[in-house]
Amino acid sequence: MNYNKIYAFSLAIADVGSRNQVLGAIQAINDITGTNQDIEKAFILPLDVQTYTDVKKAIHFSQYKNYSAFKNDIFKMLDAYFSRINFVPRIFITAYNLSESLNAGKNADMLCRTIKEYYKEHQLGFVFTSVITSKLHNYKYVDLINVPKHILTLSSRIRLLQNKKLRKKVLITIGTINNFSRKKVLTKFEEFKQKLKLLNKDSDLKSLMEKFQTYINKSKKVVFCLGGRVDGGEIIFDLNYAQKLFSDALRLVKQNYGVIFVNGPRTPSNVSDFLYEQSLTNPDIIFYNCKRIALTENDKTPENWRLYSGKYEQEFKLQQKLGNIYPGILGYENTLVVHSMDSYSCCETANAAIPTSISCLGLYVSPSVRYDCHNLYKLLCPKYAIDWDEFVNLACHMNMEPQDLTPLVLSNPLRVYAETLINKAVPLIKSQAGR
Repeated sequence: MNYNKIYAFSLAIADVGSRNQVLGAIQAINDITGTNQDIEKAFILPLDVQTYTDVKKAIHFSQYKNYSAFKNDIFKMLDAYFSRINFVPRIFITAYNLSESLNAGKNADMLCRTIKEYYKEHQLGFVFTSVITSKLHNYKYVDLINVPKHILTLSSRIRLLQNKKLRKKVLITIGTINNFSRKKVLTKFEEFKQKLKLLNKDSDLKSLMEKFQTYINKSKKVVFCLGGRVDGGEIIFDLNYAQKLFSDALRLVKQNYGVIFVNGPRTPSNVSDFLYEQSLTNPDIIFYNCKRIALTENDKTPENWRLYSGKYEQEFKLQQKLGNIYPGILGYENTLVVHSMDSYSCCETANAAIPTSISCLGLYVSPSVRYDCHNLYKLLCPKYAIDWDEFVNLACHMNMEPQDLTPLVLSNPLRVYAETLINKAVPLIKSQAGR
């Protein structure tokens, strides 16, 4: 079968985790088909944005008063998109963002609906739609649904057995689609080391550089990769949990570990402030801000909580000289990465054969709404990852080190997804072209 010129595209996504899932999927499709696609041309952009990495606000159907208003905005973006490309993509991919709470399924379906209607109204031919990392919904406008195993419930398994039509549209994977690999970590690791050399004499970063040198000299290392809140109340990532994690870090410092805290877009600003303040008094603990900083007063609104707007904007802006240290910081030997249970990033590091731990004690994650997080924890621990509190006890009482862990490597579902998507889409694309 000839796969040539099968382009995939997506609506630019504000959430970094979802964006990376889509990036990984598009790149895998390009690799299989041999399509040499400029990644910038794979994203539909808001009219006021120049590149997909600059998207700050999510664009969801649930934000609009009705479908007509949503469709009007998406059509304008599509008009602009098609004015700057010279091909017609045949595969549309979007990510199911669980942080959208109860609206994620409807948002994904309505987005795919607008794409199909735009193609029909503009006589562009057939487009195949897919959603990744989704709960099991009976989508009307999605052609392929990627459902990670940990998102399935007993009732959804029964629905799959009973609904043959739905079953044909579903691809179940272990773990989530991602754009992560050990090769990427090692590449970013080399870049990180070069930046450290270049900035070693920077007076603005003197204290931070000294801390990094202390960290590098440690034979045992831990990196906390923090998640955070969501739009609903089903995840509570508060100061009490932050205090618990910092207390854990202090226990490991006494065992001669170097420790780094790295926040993410969902980490509350007050949690970031607390961890940064606490780290200032300890030479063996670094807090590094990876959350985008609010640039204007208009950015500092409750709706923009994914942007940092706390007390240390100036300090964190100086850190930006070094860039995003994650995932390069994971390249050092004998390093354990710790993910809070609300984050799917544990799949990425478990895929990449990096010693992985999952922290759940002290973090509230609703077992009824976010059962996926609880299921993923049970799926990964202890086979592919270790419970964080168990590791702390082993490290403190039995001198356990990250290199002593022998987890199985979690298979990356990315290529399986890309091959399935292509094998389902190409025959339909060809049959439609022949009409």
